[in-house]
Amino acid sequence: MMKFKQRLAYFALRGSKQLLVFTTALLALSVLFIGCANPVGTSYHDFRKTRWGFSKERVMLNEQGKRIDVKKGNLIIFHHSIGNVKCKLVYCFKDNKLRAAGYITDKPVKGANNIVKRSVEELGEPTEILNDGMLWITNSTLIYSNAYLSRVIVGEYRRSGGILSHLVKPQEPVGSWDGVWAYIDRDFYEELQDVRFPLDQLSFHEKLLFGVLRRSSIYSYYSGRELIRGVEPEE
Repeated sequence: MMKFKQRLAYFALRGSKQLLVFTTALLALSVLFIGCANPVGTSYHDFRKTRWGFSKERVMLNEQGKRIDVKKGNLIIFHHSIGNVKCKLVYCFKDNKLRAAGYITDKPVKGANNIVKRSVEELGEPTEILNDGMLWITNSTLIYSNAYLSRVIVGEYRRSGGILSHLVKPQEPVGSWDGVWAYIDRDFYEELQDVRFPLDQLSFHEKLLFGVLRRSSIYSYYSGRELIRGVEPEE
């Protein structure tokens, strides 16, 4: 419980540092499926008012009244918000069968880390805390939630600790966040474990939902009155 509370505080203050390697996650998470005894809820629906395998037409009917952003191929996206955080409601299909869905931000926004807080409020303590997110496992679904600082604005100089590290705390960057709260068909996930190149089986938006693709952090700082933009180098 203490580790869980520390993780929540971590999301409130700063984003995760490194993207979890997908193939490693496949091996690590597969262990959790054996005798998993921590299901989240017993709702008839897998995500909102839908179930895995629903057709695009049936999903559209269930989301009737929501404003459509994209509807093409194996993808349907609606405009949505979680609290005061604007995001996209995403449905991903294969052969006209729903297999992944969730909420993602399409640009850095203030307070996107609240998406993680909302997921915890609704789902309770996660089954597993990953290096860069939280995971819940039910009989039919994997639920993943994460947020990371992706747009940072700082002054030309930022306070550090230096030789006064024992007295002075480094200045934390501030900015905007990206967030994801995803629901994945467990059967679809388990099929990926038998595929040599699992990422090749995922669409762009499915990669976002799985958390294996995220925005590179953009750093901006002021030099005098000039705003300088740059991209954080990969570690």
